Amino acid sequence: MRKTSFKKDFINYCLYNYEFKDHTAVWILNFIKSHPLITHNISFTNSELERKLRIAESSTNRPTLMFEKNGTVTANGETIFHELNLNKTDALYVEFIFAKNDLRYNQAKSKELMKNDEILLEDIEELESLIDEALVSKDKERFFELTDELQKLNDKRG
Repeated sequence: MRKTSFKKDFINYCLYNYEFKDHTAVWILNFIKSHPLITHNISFTNSELERKLRIAESSTNRPTLMFEKNGTVTANGETIFHELNLNKTDALYVEFIFAKNDLRYNQAKSKELMKNDEILLEDIEELESLIDEALVSKDKERFFELTDELQKLNDKRG
């Protein structure tokens, strides 16, 4: 499993440094950080994901919790908890809303982007190795399948 300790560290930082109007947010953050599958599948940077959780600290005067999935939005903490519990392996975009710019949040997002790029490079290297094997074994079908996959990964890199 890929390193996600920086995500847990950031959640701990939030729990110890910010207050939330709805204490269900604390409960949900503790739940997220205590379940490795969920922590592994959260993103602080990919806002294009289907599932989104927004958590606002109390001085923002915004709702503490907002969860969105497939166009449906809820602020009900119990509903959010059950969604997270039932779908631990589904990707989840987590956005924190602070009254002031938070350097640690920016660092966590930067670290995630760096790790994503490192992971992508590792995946590309692994595919290149598999392509070499397909060439040696003269497996045309596998070669075309792998080169297609490699092209997709290279397109992601930009």
